[in-house]
Amino acid sequence: MYQGYRVIDADAHFYEPANIWEQYVEAEYRDQVPRVAQIHSRAILEYEDGKVAVGPDRTISTRMIQEKFGRAYDAWWSLESRLQDMDEQGWDVQVCLATNAAVSAAYDRPPPLHAAMCRAFNTWAADFCGGAPGRVKFTAMVPGQLLDGMVTEARRAVGKQGAVSVFLPQVLADTPWHHPDYDQVWQTASEMEFPFAIHGMDSASGFPLAGARYRDASGGAGAINGLTGFPFENMLAMAHFMLTGILDRFPSLRLLVLESNAGWLPWALHRLGEITGGRQATYFREHPLKASPKEYFLRQCYVSVEPGEGPARYVVDAVGDDNLVISTDYPHSDSSYPYARENFMELTGIGDASKRKVLWDNCVRLYDL
Repeated sequence: MYQGYRVIDADAHFYEPANIWEQYVEAEYRDQVPRVAQIHSRAILEYEDGKVAVGPDRTISTRMIQEKFGRAYDAWWSLESRLQDMDEQGWDVQVCLATNAAVSAAYDRPPPLHAAMCRAFNTWAADFCGGAPGRVKFTAMVPGQLLDGMVTEARRAVGKQGAVSVFLPQVLADTPWHHPDYDQVWQTASEMEFPFAIHGMDSASGFPLAGARYRDASGGAGAINGLTGFPFENMLAMAHFMLTGILDRFPSLRLLVLESNAGWLPWALHRLGEITGGRQATYFREHPLKASPKEYFLRQCYVSVEPGEGPARYVVDAVGDDNLVISTDYPHSDSSYPYARENFMELTGIGDASKRKVLWDNCVRLYDL
């Protein structure tokens, strides 16, 4: 609790240990899992096949990690050090997503291995969170290459292991999300009442990725990938669910859009409204939508606000305060830690009642806590 406000961080992360695959993957897959070549800042795993969790350049981010998270760094990201940081920051609950597991369980691995690594991460995460079940929650990984596997693992992770949401993986290249083959996935989420977390490029709705032209660039040009990647992909993903009729067909399905700010939301909903309204006859000749994009958003979508995001006040004015949550990205190098609480509480133009919703009430409703 901070200044009388209870707080749920809707977008924190784990740094999974280097031995997660050897320790948690089923025995039949242990000789197939990627081998760790190097650990950057006791945090980011670089594999022998060259895959790295967060970008190719470790120099700046590794220094920032050590400087910002000294206690957790020294403790190799233990649960105890996390709880100490949470207590100091006034965070009552963190909902944590994968870091290393998200990249190492990638699409270019054989689907059965990919699925086994998702199961391993979820079991590890459940064990980690089990040490503080009321305070640390996790978002499950599911094998995006196997639609049946997505359903099976979501049911196991949420129903038996305590996951409160599921990470939406990239769409299959030849099967868009609105294809009937995905219906079993959306139906499962609707029945079990868990939200899908949409997380930038890792939850892309199609290819090429929005920031692909800058992906291998460095310096200022490379920074453009940071500008485009998460916000553009998240806008596209949310629009895909709205405009292809998925949210019509599954009115209980919930989406949580993470780590891309929220300031774009009023413009995006306005633009989507124009496309589906005045020119609806052009774009929707056979199956017009049953509601407006803003109505879909208010009914089924949530977006995370960054702690120091001044334009969030315009989002509250234009869209309301019932569908916004707070995101710190702890303990990544670009996290708002350790000033997240101060930065958010100092935002002007957002009233105390709205801040209380963003910090706690909306997440309680979203995760059914």
